[in-house]
Formats: sequence, C-alpha cells, structure tokens
Amino acid sequence: MNDNTRIAICCYAGDQHQVIKALGLYLHHRCPVVVLSPEDSKAEIRYPGIENRFGGKRAYTGQESLDRQRKHLEILLTFPEQWFLIHDADSICLSPKLPDYLYTVPDRVWSNLVIDPIPEHQPAYPKGWPHVALQPPYFLSRKGIKALLAVAGGITANPVMPFIDHYWVQLVLAANYPFEGFPDGASCGTDHPEGLKCMSELVRGSGKIFVHSIKSREVLDHLIRLRHQVTG
Repeated sequence: MNDNTRIAICCYAGDQHQVIKALGLYLHHRCPVVVLSPEDSKAEIRYPGIENRFGGKRAYTGQESLDRQRKHLEILLTFPEQWFLIHDADSICLSPKLPDYLYTVPDRVWSNLVIDPIPEHQPAYPKGWPHVALQPPYFLSRKGIKALLAVAGGITANPVMPFIDHYWVQLVLAANYPFEGFPDGASCGTDHPEGLKCMSELVRGSGKIFVHSIKSREVLDHLIRLRHQVTG
C-alpha cells in the first residue's frame, strides 16, 4: 500500500500542535513521514517514524515564504522515495490507501485546485493564466519536484498574490508541467458553520478524502466519523 511514498508536513512551531493532534492521519498511510519547518520556528515532533527537517525562514506570505517552500522541496529530494504527499498542518487525507490514479498518471502535480473569485486578484493574473490556486495537499513524483525546482530560481512573489498556493501555479506554468485537482479533494474553511456544513456534505455525500482546511481536533473527529459512514 502506497509503495515508495513519503508523507511530508509543512508547518512551524506555532501550529505543530495541529500536526500532533492529527498525527494518526499522517501515519495511517504506513509511509515514512517528515515534518518540514523553518529554521527560525522549528517544529520538533518526537514520535517513532517521524523525522524533523528544517529550512528557510518563517513567513506566512511573501518572498521568504516562497523561498522556504522551495527549500523544503529541495529537502524532499534528499530522501529516496519516488512519490511525495505534501501537507500543510491543516490538510489531511482521510483514507489510509492513497488512490491508484496518483500513481497511474505520474507526470503531474495533484492538489486541491480552487477557482480564485477574489476581485482584487483578477487583474494580477498574466494573460492566459488560469485564475486558480493550488491548495494543499500536493502529490507529485521526484521527476515533478525536479521540474519545478529547475524553474524556481526565476520566480518571484506576485505582489498582489504573494501566497504559496499561487507560487505552485507559478511553478507548474513556468515548468510547463501538467497539474490537476484531486477528484476526491475538497478545500474550504471549516471554522464556521457554513464551511463545516459544506465540507461535511462533501465527505459524506461525495467521498472526498483530501481535505483542507482543518484547524481543530473536533472537526477532524467529525470528518473521520463521516468517512466511516461512507466506508462502513
């Protein structure tokens, strides 16, 4: 199950508690796990099967945040696995077994692909670019990481959208590398009733498993229960 795959979790000292609370959902894939965090805000999770690696600076947005993501991708290439599922602290996969399509369609970046409706963002997209964000988690191969890193040096933060989920769009387009949204993924806020209701319906009614954004153990437990209703 999930052969030759490593799970990575990007976080920082301030949200490592979320990773700890959800640890079972990162370990249930039965793959090696690495926690990636900034040099100046280290998350150190001491648990069997967990490795901690550090790189870059703490920054929520802007060039330093993109540079850190680039550094974390470089770190992943120091591991021997061929496949990588890259989470943020608020994303999880509810299924222990990763879907077969991730491995049978290898040469692409998979993510939660979200249409960007924010009016202020629209003029900032270069002509011909899709108006989307690539939100966690991300799944790709060593080949994919190498392709993205080959162009990363020429990419700078978009001043209107200096976010990591837009950085992934910049990377895949600059590399001319295929990308696609998880057909069983869902990304929406769950810290308010309407968002939680939407996510609950997607997990229970549509079988979504790659979910983002999950900020509390209570919401996680709720989604786990819904997933069990789907799978029996």
